[in-house]
Amino acid sequence: MTDRVRPYLYYDIAVSICSACYRKVEGKIVFEGGNVFLLKRCPEHGAERVLIADDVDYYRRSREVFIKPPEMPYHYNTPVKWGCPYDCGLCSDHEQHSCLTLIEICDYCNLKCPICYAESGPQRQQFRGLDEIERMLDAVVRNEREPDVVQISGGEPTLHPDFFKVLERAKARPIRHLMVNTNGVRIAKDEEFATRLAGFMPDFEIYLQFDSFKAEALKELRGADGRRSGRAVVQESLPRDHHAIHRRLRFRRAFGEKELCAYSPSRRAVDPVRHLQSVLSGRAGADATGGAAWDGERGG
Repeated sequence: MTDRVRPYLYYDIAVSICSACYRKVEGKIVFEGGNVFLLKRCPEHGAERVLIADDVDYYRRSREVFIKPPEMPYHYNTPVKWGCPYDCGLCSDHEQHSCLTLIEICDYCNLKCPICYAESGPQRQQFRGLDEIERMLDAVVRNEREPDVVQISGGEPTLHPDFFKVLERAKARPIRHLMVNTNGVRIAKDEEFATRLAGFMPDFEIYLQFDSFKAEALKELRGADGRRSGRAVVQESLPRDHHAIHRRLRFRRAFGEKELCAYSPSRRAVDPVRHLQSVLSGRAGADATGGAAWDGERGG
């Protein structure tokens, strides 16, 4: 028996892509230091080590316990030809329907978040036209018939010149619950805009970015100190009885996890408990550690 052992516990094999050239590569999922990493290697660009979870027990429960038969869409959009991920659209090999669909109506944003996985920002001036957006909505309805949740996103969707027309088009379709994914800056600064949002209730929700009370954390995560706008959205701008606010928190352990539950606004507009979603996101280097921001939504 050898006394040489690897510094990790092997868990599973995975199919991934190279983050540089998008070539399909094999990888392995390993547990090390309480974290879950994906180790992969591209013949051209070398090895990558990606943090995909920072709680081994929860990750294993998600893979082994919280499972159910896959739910299928009513319509598939692309044929199976090259395999995952190149046939995505959805193809008939996809193992789940769209339980939450994002409609990205623009690439423009009024922030320059260093962790933005969409690479949105003021430099990207693209706004999708209403005709294209309606085709996107129609595709979602065709696939799901009555979509559970559709999220209007971007970029920063509230800056789209036809933003309210987009909401009207979405509400005219059999979508059970509509959300707007926003950084909240326009809502905080434009009272008339915030009041107009109230007209889209019921089954309408603001999915609000709200990260920290610390300037240091906000500057690292968002590229700017947004403490005033965040408080303004939650405490002042949205009418008390008209909006549910779904708070989405991105954080770094270095700034302290206690902030996640430190703020519980008394206003009934805020949905304080139902979904306190902590999302680790962004780009990590080839040797990401548990303290680094990481891409928790794209996957490895």
